[in-house]
Formats: sequence, structure tokens, C-alpha cells
Amino acid sequence: LWVAVMPTYPHYKPGDPFPDDKLLIYADTDGDGKADKETVFADKLHLPIGFEFAPEGVYVSQEPNLVLLRDSDGDDRADSRTIILGGFDSHDTHHAISAFTTDPSGAILMSEGVFLHSGIETAYGPVRGVDGGFYRFSPQRRKLERTAQLAIPNPWGVAFDKWGQDFFLHTSGTSMNWMLPVSVKSTYGSKTASTPDLVPKGQGVRPTSGLEVVSSRHFPEEVQGDLILCNAIGFRGIKQHQIEDAGTGYQTTFRHDLLSSSDGNFRPVDLEFAPDGSLYVVDWHNILIGHMQHNARDPLRDHVHGRVYRITYPSRPLVVPAKVDGASIPELLANLKLPEYRSRYRSRRALRAFPVEEVLPAVKTWVAGLAKTDPESEHQRLEALWVTWGMNRIDADLLREVLRSPDFHARAAAVRMVRYNFSLLPDHVALLENAARDPDGRVRLEAIVAASWITDTAAAKKIVATASALPLDEWSEDAAQTAS
Repeated sequence: LWVAVMPTYPHYKPGDPFPDDKLLIYADTDGDGKADKETVFADKLHLPIGFEFAPEGVYVSQEPNLVLLRDSDGDDRADSRTIILGGFDSHDTHHAISAFTTDPSGAILMSEGVFLHSGIETAYGPVRGVDGGFYRFSPQRRKLERTAQLAIPNPWGVAFDKWGQDFFLHTSGTSMNWMLPVSVKSTYGSKTASTPDLVPKGQGVRPTSGLEVVSSRHFPEEVQGDLILCNAIGFRGIKQHQIEDAGTGYQTTFRHDLLSSSDGNFRPVDLEFAPDGSLYVVDWHNILIGHMQHNARDPLRDHVHGRVYRITYPSRPLVVPAKVDGASIPELLANLKLPEYRSRYRSRRALRAFPVEEVLPAVKTWVAGLAKTDPESEHQRLEALWVTWGMNRIDADLLREVLRSPDFHARAAAVRMVRYNFSLLPDHVALLENAARDPDGRVRLEAIVAASWITDTAAAKKIVATASALPLDEWSEDAAQTAS
């Protein structure tokens, strides 16, 4: 278990010793469910409020930079750090790039809050952010984009479902939203309209921080796919909501309070399912959390305490952890059939460490052996396609097969891959034109959003017009107007 600790938060005081925030690794060596070994992977950090793993190391926010930490000798201690990108605004630390989450290709989504104005120089040109939104950084291409720019305050959580659809939290409105409709490319300084709020009525308690999708056989079958989110003021705990397809988008129903606390300092801020199917919860545990209500150096701010809780379902067995470390390519591909999202996520990451020349043929062989009678076969083909995307060598033939899938979830996911692989798909305009005529609204919305990122304005407008000629709804109307 990796944990970031930040005694520097919320503000480094000039004249004090250099910040000594850390990334820690906790191990349970005797299997009793409690950590008994601590390793300092990296110290002398500055506000690592977001970090994510890749085969080449750990990407971490090191305000005002994005830094790559590497452990070259395998001793669980970083022995090099490289600034990958710089220029992220960090003048108000609780807005800075944070809550890192990877998409199915391994690209990192980074949340950034309101009032910040970042300007990042990249090999592809400058990238600028104004107010609330999200960045997407592809390590394979070293490419950064402002993937969403909208009128929100502080986003503190992104999660992906089994089909690669992403959802996010933002705080002051106690809102949870679907990312796709607001991913339309906007001009600098403009903002896309937000989508309908997915927090069920009567369940909005601010602020929210930490979002995860239930995907664990250790928990009951009926709750799989539910969204769980943390609340840190008023109601202090975790709320759980059922989510279902509805029209182009979704509808939610309050399930229950998964966790609640009477401790006034209990501040749950992050969630993740472990390889054994248990759920881990980070408790920031602080008496003061606001920035505008209290001085940044108020002596009541707690720089010492913090807890990590583990939630299990006592009457159900834990999941046997998937073999990832040291697994072969065939073993990692077999893991893509597992029900647990996090096991598949870790397996895809491990596959990216192998040579492309070994992975791509193995993927073809694995796909050829899939049983078409398996009810999960469409999702399994999508997982295989995601592997090739993560290798930066998307399998165009497999992509076209998935674009013709009988399951609209898979078709929508394939259209999103077209959006991020224009350079590898000479016929991407034709593919998007076809998707714009799809019978399902979500697939058409993916085509609208993808078209907004095409540099050929005439082609983009044609795709949007084609999709807009079919029925739009509350999920797609604003996106179509912005894209056109």
C-alpha cells in the first residue's frame, strides 16, 4: 500500500527547512490485514497530492512540476527524479494538480481547481488551464492536453467504470458528473457546460473527495458497479449509489451509507480496492480543512495525524490476488477476464513493461481464442484493444471489429480510442462519421466529442451535424452546440 504524507500542507513557510513530504510503502508481512513494515520510497517532496504508477516509475505532483521518480535497483527507494513538465499553478495548494487516475491506456488524468492559471510548455506546444478542469498526460507520447475545461470549483476525484467511462467529483456543489460530455475541446478561456448531477437528491453533502467504482467479488453481486464517494464535512463518511444506463447517460439511486463517523475530525478523502478485494479508505483526520475560512498557518491545523482504514465483508471470502508481479504475458492477458477492475488495471500496466513486439502477437492469439459464447466476450475484446492502445500501437483491425460490436458500451469505448489515435488511423474521419450515425446516443456523443478535437474544421462540423440530425438529449445537446 502506497501512501502520500504531507506535513507541509497547506503551506510551506519560507525560512523553514525544505519540505519533507514523503511517499511511503506499507507492507503486511504476516497477513493479518494490518501494516507492519514501512519503507520511505521518496522524501524531500513538496505536496505530492497526486501520484500514479507506470512501468518506468512513479509520476507524482511536485508543485509546480510533474515529476517521475525511478527505482532502478529494486530496493523500494527512489534513486532518481526527473521533472517531466513544469508550470502548473500552485498558489492555492488545495486546487493544485491532484487525484491522479489512469485511463485504460495508462494516460494520467489530473484534477485542477478553480482560480488557478497554469501554463505548461510541452513538445506539442503550450497547454494552458483556466479555473476548474482536468489534464490528461500520456506517458507513452509525453503528451499533455487540457481534456476538460468547465465551470466547477475543486475536482477531487476521477474513476473509470468497466467500459472506460469516467466520472468525477467536485466539491462546492457536491456534484458528481459524467466526464464525456464536458470533454469537448474548448477555446482558451472558455468553459463547457456541465452535465446533470449524478448525486441522488437529498444525498448531497459537501465537500466530496475520493471516488471509486465497486468492483470486487468480496462484496455482494448486487452492488457491483456502484459508485462510492467520500464526504468530509457535515456527513463524514462514504455514500454509495447505484448507477444505471438511462438514455445517452445515466441515472443513480441512493444505496446506503457505507461508512459514517461521529468523530468530528474524520476526513475521508480517497478510496481504492486492493488486490484481495478489500476496500481501503484514507482518513486525512484534521480539525481544520478550509482555506478561505482559516489562515494557512493556523496552529490548529494538524500536520501529524492520518489514518488508513480497511473495509471487508466478513461473511464473504476475500479475493485471491491476481498474479501480476513476475507474471508472463499469457498470465497477464488471462487476468483481463477477472471481474475486478483494479486487477485488470494492474495487469494492463504490467503488460506495458514488455516489448511491443512480444505483446501484440500475444494479444492477437489471445483474442482468437476467446469464446464467442462467453457473455463477457465483447468486454474481453475491448480489454485486449486497450492493451494495444497502452502499447501506443493500437490494433486497427481489432478496433474496427469492436466498432461493430453488438454492445453499445464497447462501440462507445472504441470511438474514444479513435479520438486519441488520429495519427495512427488515416481513416479516422470516416470512422467518426460512421459512429455519428450509430443507433445509440452514447456512441454518437463520443463521435461529437472526438470531432471537436479534429484540426480539419470542415470534417469536424460534418461529423457533429450528422450526429445532431439524430435525437439529442440533456446529455448531448450542450456538447453538440459547443462542438459545432
